[in-house]
Amino acid sequence: MLVLRGDTVRTSCGLSGEVLDIWGIARPWAKLRKDNGELAFVLRTNVTEIINRPKPKKGK
Repeated sequence: MLVLRGDTVRTSCGLSGEVLDIWGIARPWAKLRKDNGELAFVLRTNVTEIINRPKPKKGK
């Protein structure tokens, strides 16, 4: 699943939150800000659902 910065996602272990940063090629990781404000590091392969994706900004 393609996960982008700014997405609100839910993982297979039940965590949900906003993706702050993504990195990695062979083992893709993501940094999540959970609903209670704490940070969590998860594998992007554990993301099961994208709850919300922000609309792209329009140009001039």
